Parts: sequence; C-alpha cells; structure tokens
Amino acid sequence: MGYTNGIRWDDDLIKSEIMRIVTTLGINYMPSRIDIVSVTNNDALTNKIAKSGGFNHWAEKLKLDLKISDTSLGQNYELKAIELIESKGFKVKRMTTKYPFDLLVNDNISIDVKVARPTYTCGNRSHICATAKKYATCDLYMIFTLTEDGEIERMFLIPGNDLKVVTIGIGHKSKYDQYINRWDLIEKYDAFYKQLG
Repeated sequence: MGYTNGIRWDDDLIKSEIMRIVTTLGINYMPSRIDIVSVTNNDALTNKIAKSGGFNHWAEKLKLDLKISDTSLGQNYELKAIELIESKGFKVKRMTTKYPFDLLVNDNISIDVKVARPTYTCGNRSHICATAKKYATCDLYMIFTLTEDGEIERMFLIPGNDLKVVTIGIGHKSKYDQYINRWDLIEKYDAFYKQLG
C-alpha cells in the first residue's frame, strides 16, 4: 500500500493502528478522524483509511459500530444553539454551508458551533474538537462539551481572536473555563456592532 515516513502501510498495520486508537481512547466504536488525530497528531492513518475503503469499510471489517455522524451531531447542536440564543432574546439566522460560520445573530455577530464528546487519552478525560483553521472566521465559537450519555456538560462562548488553534482540547480544568456560559459576550458584540452602525 506504500510508504509513509518510512512505515510500510498494509491492511494489518491499519487494523492494528485503528485498534490501538480504540484502546487508547477507551471507546467501543470506529474512531473518527478527530479521535485518530487526537492520539497521533497527524493524518497518516486517516489518509490510509480513506484510500483503502474508507471508515465504513474498516468499521465493518473490524466489527466496530460507527458513532453517530459528526455532521448530523453538529447540525443538531446548531439547532440547539439557535434555541438557546433565541431564548436570550436575540434574533438568529442559520447560514448555508458556503459560509465559514454557522449562525448570524442580530444580523451582525457570526458564531461557529462546535460539539465534542469525551475522549480518554492515557487515562485523562478531555473534549477535543477541530476549528480547522488557526485564524477564526467568526466572532465567537459556541462549543458544547458532552457527557458520556450525550447530555450537555458545559457550554463555552469563546471569542474567535482568543482561539488561535486548529484543534481545541478542553480538560476537566481548562484555561477556557473563563468562557463558560458567557452570554454577556454576545451582548458586548451586539453593542459594538450597533455603535458602528
């Protein structure tokens, strides 16, 4: 199947690497790209999975369940975000996929919604999600971290300029804790944009 960084990738190596990720994270389903990168810090394995049948193929081959699609999970939490923001008295518009953010609040404030399930690395529990870009294309990130049962554990509203990372990891105690339930930030952005108008 070819070489990557001096490693000869074949089906046996892909299988053993997938199962290593499963064991490391303490999960019982086919790991997602984000799960794999959280352990390996690169896309070598995900690229080999994609080129040798894809995630569905390997999940079936290894008799691993596919977890709920990250896309459908993200879409569900966009709806949850709209519900929560509207309950605070703001007007929300859901954007199409051609936009680099998910929601537009009060016709001015751009918000990108992220959701993360818990993962376990070397016994440490954390939540990992990808922004996919070092420099934000939104005013705020709204990040939901979930419990093992899929309930909301914490909700963060983090200014885009304070999150210059491609992948965010949030542990039990995090420097981002200052942004838990920071609804005041939406109010501040709203006031700022109104002053400009």
